[in-house]
Amino acid sequence: MKKLLFIFMFLGIGVFAFNSANAASYKLDNAKVDKLFDSAEESGIISFAEVINVEGKMALPSSVISVKEKDPVAAILLDFFLGGLGIHRFYLGTKTMTGVGYILTCGGIFGLVPFVDLIVLIVNMDDISRFVDNPKFFMWSE
Repeated sequence: MKKLLFIFMFLGIGVFAFNSANAASYKLDNAKVDKLFDSAEESGIISFAEVINVEGKMALPSSVISVKEKDPVAAILLDFFLGGLGIHRFYLGTKTMTGVGYILTCGGIFGLVPFVDLIVLIVNMDDISRFVDNPKFFMWSE
């Protein structure tokens, strides 16, 4: 009996949704659409000609290349407070499996790896760019 009641209820909701949603109930205001397009910013699309440099080698124009800058103080604080979970590595842009490795090894080999990460981040505070998007479990290893 419950199955039958469920089927009727499901069919009733489906019929109601089908009847209430029709194309005639939607109206398009062209003036609002034009205003939206006028206020939108143009995105920079790179053409194939811009990618090839003069010598015929593939390269992006210098205006497109952007360096991902991360705040070293934020990375140090995240490592100090949440280092065992690998949160500082997520902030620096590492892959998910590195964070999972931190968690599964009881905080990065019982807290040793986040501690070394903390020391390495403090010592290299002026330039931590080599640790950004670093896929290695031991970010300081070459």
